Amino acid sequence: MDKLPNHANASPPSIAAAIHALIDSVRGWLDNFLHLAVLEGRRAGIGLALMLGFGVGAAVLLITGWLALIACAVAALLENDILGWAWSLLIAALLSFAGAGGLVFLAIKRSKDLLFYATRRQLGLKAAPAPSHE
Repeated sequence: MDKLPNHANASPPSIAAAIHALIDSVRGWLDNFLHLAVLEGRRAGIGLALMLGFGVGAAVLLITGWLALIACAVAALLENDILGWAWSLLIAALLSFAGAGGLVFLAIKRSKDLLFYATRRQLGLKAAPAPSHE
């Protein structure tokens, strides 16, 4: 008696079984992809929180450094009998206000670039004027 190998007697898989296998494969791929996206999102969130914490720390150190610098200038003006307390503190305050005003001016000037001109143009939304790069 002639024996055929086992795979010779097997019938070809049906279309339904092939579609089911494809769906299972896509579902597995999607599950892996979403799991990776969640892990990367979590990692990005932790990184963002650390960056914000570092930024707050840097801002606190910058502020204390600025206050120390102003205190040194006031002390130098007082010690050398150039100005009195009131005038020294007034000049220090005016310098701080001028610096803050300059930073606010720059922030307002940069805020005009946040209007998504190219994106709105691509989407065909309200026509936006071309951004000015000064």
